Amino acid sequence: MADGIQTEENMGRCMSNNYSAQKFWQQWHRSYNRWNIRYIYIPLGGAKYFAYNTWIVFTFVALWHDIQLKLLAWGWLICLFLLPEIIATRVFSQKKVRCFWRSNFECYDFTQWGSWPYYRHLCAVGAVLNILMMMIANLVGFCVGLDGMAEMLKQIFRTASGITFLITTSMCIFVGVQVMFEYEEMENRKRWREKEAELRG
Repeated sequence: MADGIQTEENMGRCMSNNYSAQKFWQQWHRSYNRWNIRYIYIPLGGAKYFAYNTWIVFTFVALWHDIQLKLLAWGWLICLFLLPEIIATRVFSQKKVRCFWRSNFECYDFTQWGSWPYYRHLCAVGAVLNILMMMIANLVGFCVGLDGMAEMLKQIFRTASGITFLITTSMCIFVGVQVMFEYEEMENRKRWREKEAELRG
């Protein structure tokens, strides 16, 4: 900045205010993210070979952190955990037509998903799963490793206290996600007001 070079914000959004794994990685260390996109992702074919390129990029990112098996597992888990969000956003897209009632292969409900009254809550449930998966991946890579995570999951799913913990945590995250949604709506409204003010001159 002293030399007159303007740099963009390296953290586009607070990590605690991000329910989307895809958006999280787009906003996390943006300068490093852009380097990976420019010099690894795009030369490998970009979005055309997304399913393959993501694994290569995150393998590189894991090795960039350190040469450890648990970090490789972290990178590969990130790739694996991106898939449910990618599939869900395509199947349950806000503008995609949902079809609940079928008779003789005919659809009687052509309403878009976005107009469904519980659509926001459906998205929130998906966001909760997203956050839990990101937590698992980061715990594997930077804390307990694969063996430690296996033990943690065993304690969570095989004990009453573990199930109670999971349900309580999921409910708390669900509430947090609703706040994130509302904050995002507020940001969108602010942008629209600014655009409207610009158009009015």
